[in-house]
Amino acid sequence: MLIVLGLVFGHVRWRWLPLPIVLLGIIYTFGAMGFLGIPLSMVSMSAFPVLIGLGIDYAIQFHNRMEEELHKEGNKSKAIIRTVKHTGPAVLIALTMTGLGFFSLFTSTVPMIRDFGKLLTIGIIMCYLAALFVGVITVSLFDSISERGMLKKFRSKLKSPKTDVENVSPKDASPKKPKTRFIGDFITKLTYFAIKYDSIVIGIATLLCIGGLIADESVGVQTDTKSFVPQDMPALQDLYHLKDIMGGTDQLNLIIKVNDNADPVNIKWIDKFSEHETHRAYIYSASSIVTLVKQYNGGTIPDSRDDIEAIYGKIPESQKSKYLYGKNMLLLNFNIGNANKDLKITGIRDLTNIIKQDIQWMQAPPGTTVTITGSSVVYTEVIGALTSGRIEMTYIGLFLVLGDLLVVYRDWLKALVPIIPMFMVTGWSGLVMKSLNLDYTPMTATLGALILGIGCEYSILMMERYFEEKDEGASPLEAIHKTAASIGAALIASGATVVFGFAALIASPFPLTSNFGMVTVIDILLVLVSTFTVFPPLIILLDSWREKKRATQAPNNKSKKIPGADIQ
Repeated sequence: MLIVLGLVFGHVRWRWLPLPIVLLGIIYTFGAMGFLGIPLSMVSMSAFPVLIGLGIDYAIQFHNRMEEELHKEGNKSKAIIRTVKHTGPAVLIALTMTGLGFFSLFTSTVPMIRDFGKLLTIGIIMCYLAALFVGVITVSLFDSISERGMLKKFRSKLKSPKTDVENVSPKDASPKKPKTRFIGDFITKLTYFAIKYDSIVIGIATLLCIGGLIADESVGVQTDTKSFVPQDMPALQDLYHLKDIMGGTDQLNLIIKVNDNADPVNIKWIDKFSEHETHRAYIYSASSIVTLVKQYNGGTIPDSRDDIEAIYGKIPESQKSKYLYGKNMLLLNFNIGNANKDLKITGIRDLTNIIKQDIQWMQAPPGTTVTITGSSVVYTEVIGALTSGRIEMTYIGLFLVLGDLLVVYRDWLKALVPIIPMFMVTGWSGLVMKSLNLDYTPMTATLGALILGIGCEYSILMMERYFEEKDEGASPLEAIHKTAASIGAALIASGATVVFGFAALIASPFPLTSNFGMVTVIDILLVLVSTFTVFPPLIILLDSWREKKRATQAPNNKSKKIPGADIQ
């Protein structure tokens, strides 16, 4: 991030200042987590790269606007007022929309995903407060220090005989002359290209989005939790070696509730059902109290309840406790080998459904209930809840953001324009997952909400500045070019810091983390591409269409020239 700020944010003074500001916001976040009792987990820890990227964006936006106003006004008080007046509400609206995008994570049935959403929501608020109250004032203080330094240089020049006093003034010595904005110029040219070929750009973007949404349906889900860790980990190698010897250790467990666990009818049914199921594919063996009863009774099951009770008394407690719980519960275990790896989530569900159908066909004795559970079923359900809910989370976040934008702006254009480019990115993300042959994991399942939350901020900031330029008399085309030139570099800087922050995760030896980092880096790059290619022609087309429509509906305005009406 230091490198990114040095390269991309070089058009302002004190280019690395946003980094300590966001770190202060992260410290505030840690304090809030401790105060509210929010725990760290495998998923919630991944929120911090997101927060650093988002938080530094807030600091960059305030810093960029403050420097811009100082160049214009040269008056710190006015610069602070204009920065807070224009950038404060714009960033706050973007933060609110980001928070609503993250709010969709609260709908997950998995606690650590909900904690992930809480951490993100609290973190962006803390980083915003740090950028607003600490960042702006710090830039102002640094500007005062800089002015005093330049004043000393000016006085030294006055004393120097080589200095032409008439041609030197404090104003000339000021460091506030804007630097060449290479990135701003590049973004301006890119937006011009996108607007010139608007139909082609929007058409291609839409087709890729539709293709991505279709491809996303066929993206797999990784349920083997052992694939989340480094494959050369000694403990994992030992586990694989054990499975090679024993033929796999994954299990399905059947909890059988009965009226009497010593009733021969129940014991014989378990024996018959176990023998039937071991002929099924992927069910290699069965173990239950029946195995021990046969072992202690010469290979047969007694017909008398008392005889079974007598056998229970002979079995050591350490063995018996694995299959008996009180007087009304029995446990039947099916060894399914490496089913988590071989069958994955859909296969385990199919196998579970087959067993359920067999239970209906070979009905248990009256008063008996059978529940299928076990680590394989639990992992399947938990990871299924993490991943299958990703689409619902994305659409819930989408409608929440859209509804809030309508409430805030009371303008359909301002509500739709920031949403459409980011919705396209969610489609593109599915295409990325499919093309890279990646499966969804508990972490990548949150990408839809993250894209919506992070991306909406960029498009909202672009839209706010666009309408600010229009209010000052610019045409739609002029407004979008001024917007790209003024805040384009700042958005690129903030986006690049997010990209590099997540790029660090790619170096993790844990596949779960490295895949998340890789996919997120690609998605954030797509967010930036959409912001500067899809958003400009979209807002120009819709805004110009609305102005033309208003002109035709207002008879008194027929003779007036409509700004931007000549834009196709």
